Parts: sequence; structure tokens; C-alpha cells
Amino acid sequence: MPHHSNNHRAKALHIDSLLCYVFLFAILNFGIRIIHREFPSVLGYATDIRVDALLAGTNAERVNNGLSPLRLNGTLSQAAAAKAQDMFANNYWAHNSPQGKTPWSFIVNSGYKYTIAGENLAKNFSTSGGVVSAWMASPSHRENIVKSGYQDVGFAIVNGVLNGEETTLVVQMFGAGSGPIAEAPPVKTVVPEVAAVEVKPIPEVVPQLGEEIEEVIVPTAKPVDVVAAPVSPVSAVLSNAFSSVTKTPMFNIPTVTRDIAFMFIGLIIGVLVLDGLVVSRKKIVRIAGHNIAHILFFLTFFVALSMVQRGALL
Repeated sequence: MPHHSNNHRAKALHIDSLLCYVFLFAILNFGIRIIHREFPSVLGYATDIRVDALLAGTNAERVNNGLSPLRLNGTLSQAAAAKAQDMFANNYWAHNSPQGKTPWSFIVNSGYKYTIAGENLAKNFSTSGGVVSAWMASPSHRENIVKSGYQDVGFAIVNGVLNGEETTLVVQMFGAGSGPIAEAPPVKTVVPEVAAVEVKPIPEVVPQLGEEIEEVIVPTAKPVDVVAAPVSPVSAVLSNAFSSVTKTPMFNIPTVTRDIAFMFIGLIIGVLVLDGLVVSRKKIVRIAGHNIAHILFFLTFFVALSMVQRGALL
């Protein structure tokens, strides 16, 4: 509370208190890093990104724009996986690698022969819908998704450490040409074999009074295992190591840090409001310190923080 002992300004608004806040936030940041490293299942980055959801979202946007849906292509997905692995191995976030590799070199090396091709990149998103929405909100990425010339698409979702930060990379590659298409082969019908059994005719026996009939045992067929039909390449593409990243820790780091920031901003706004009411009531004259301007500043910061998304595109 404003009082003559604190120069008629709440202690929580003094410069020395500001230094304490900075120190506490530094400790909080360090503590989150330690807990995440030692107990990732307790405190980590919640992620649920899957190829099937990315494909459905991409094709939904194309259909909404009057275009035909893209076909999931296993060869393009291999190219996308190779690009993601190369980014982690050489620690870069760009379309071209430090060694000069272009996205097209990964597509060609995978065996896909294209006439046109494209690439979208995303990182640090937590949901498939968030990735597609961010791509559609970016003019250059949207142009790739709704380009009428594309026929095929491939995806790779890989988690790792990039530039010292835990990151989930999403690589989307488009193409059209003579590249192989991941279509299901014809399913061969497998008829189980039954062991041959010789069945001898049973002579008709007319029982006489007081006679017993001998029990006749007929042999049964030998059981044979049924062979399942092979899985199509499309299912293989969706079930490989680069088809999804799903993590559900007890506490999500972005959510925890955002909630703490919101509570801190709320506390400061509350102190500013209370301080302003007391100063107005007691008619205290101040040379510096305009509470209304400070409140507006923190409200603006609150709104901006609530709109910020963690993900990045390229």
C-alpha cells in the first residue's frame, strides 16, 4: 500500500522489486530446464502431430478451393524424412543446407522423377491442425498447398534437438511427374489347406438284442493357420518412424510458462489499480508514475502474449 514509509508508492512497483522479479524469472527458467531434462514425462512439450491428420487438413483446404486432393506418396515421404534428418545432423533451419543441398536433391535421390516440386517446413507446433492453419495463413506456404499442378505429397515428422532447442520438425514435399505412387497392390486370396482324410464306409450294423455297438471314431481335419493379407504401402507410409510425434507430459511447458506470465501480469495490474485508488483517495501528488499508462501497457502485453504462437514456418 502507498505510505510515507515507501515514498507513497507500493513496494511491488519499486525498482528493487523489479530486479527481484527478473531474478525469480531467471530461477524459474533454469528450474524448468532442469526438470524437463531429468523428468521429461512430467514437464515437457505436449505434441500430437500425425501424417494422416496433416494429409486430411491439406486436402480439405484444396477441396475448399475447388482442387483435387493430393495422393500420399511414399517416395516423397522418404525424401521429406531425409531432409528432416539432414537438418538435425547439420543443425540448420533453412530450405538449403550449409553444404548447398536443395530440397530437390532430396526428392531426386529418393527416386521421384518430377516436373514441378515444392516444400513447406514447420517447427515447434503442437498439433496437426495448428501446422496446416499456419501454412494457410502464410501466402507462400498457402500457394504450395493450393497449387493446381501438384498431384502427390509426402510428409515427415521428426523430433530432435535443433540449435540447442528441442524441436519437432514437419517437412511437407509436393510433386507432380512420373514418380511412383503409393498404391495398394492386389490382395491375393489365400485359401487354407485341409489335410486329406480317408474315410472308410461304415458297415451298417443291426444290433441284436443284448449286443453292444462298437464306437466308431472319424478322424478330423488338421488345423491350418490362416495367412493374413499383406499391408499396403500407404499403411506402411503412415506407420513408419517419421509418421507421427505424440507426447503427453503431465505439464506442458508452453502452457505452464504462459500461465505464470499471465498471473504475474495480473498481479502487477492489480497492484497498479489498488495503488491508483489509494493515491486518488488520499490526494497524493506524484511527479512521476502514471498508473493508467502502466495498466494499459500491461494489458497490451497480456493480449499480445495470448496471441503469440510458438511455431515457426519456412
